[in-house]
Amino acid sequence: MKQAATATTILAPAPGERVVVERLAGTTPGYVFLHGLGSVRAGEKSAALLEHARRQERAFTRFDFRGHGESTGTIGVVTMSELLVDAGLVLDLAGPSILVGSSLGALVAAHLAAARPSQVRALALLAPAFGFLPRMRNRLDGHGRLRTSEGMEFIVHERALKDAASHDEAGLPQKLSMPVFLAHGTQDELVPCTLSQAFFDGLAQQSKELWLVPGGDHRLNHEIAAILARMDAFLRRSGAI
Repeated sequence: MKQAATATTILAPAPGERVVVERLAGTTPGYVFLHGLGSVRAGEKSAALLEHARRQERAFTRFDFRGHGESTGTIGVVTMSELLVDAGLVLDLAGPSILVGSSLGALVAAHLAAARPSQVRALALLAPAFGFLPRMRNRLDGHGRLRTSEGMEFIVHERALKDAASHDEAGLPQKLSMPVFLAHGTQDELVPCTLSQAFFDGLAQQSKELWLVPGGDHRLNHEIAAILARMDAFLRRSGAI
């Protein structure tokens, strides 16, 4: 049987800039995948989610944030606010969706869901990078460089640092009204799983689930099949799909 193909779309978040989007047609609400810092749309977790969507004949969308992959921009210069613009344009294109975010992409997904609750049917946050934005400056080395979980190093510019500090994370759980699924490895070397536990505890609604993945690291690539199975079981129980 021939696999359903994806189609590529180009969005323009600002004059002279582009965000490259890849879409699979299918049942809605679909999944929208948001990758992490220094990653690209076609990473291992994204590929697993694409095949997961194909098997269910469910719509799927993934994209490169500015500063990543085939999109324009420079990593370390692009701000959190600009990443939110990128994700918002993709959500407008995809329609009401289930946002599945990894690391910084999970943080973007949570902020976007808080701003646009009517467009987000549910959130799935994988190793969300809680605490990253307010502590970004402290994570830089003596040369102003940041190292990601993907092994990339880059200089973080002042505009990105100032913008990062402007995003309120403390009040975020109370702003989320949709079902929320979290998965976080107990051996995450970058973001302590206790931060996901605190975020989970702060969620006001009852439609929520936290899986602390035994032995899981920050990338969670080895556990992704089990995570997606748990995610969909939760989405069915909550009525999101």
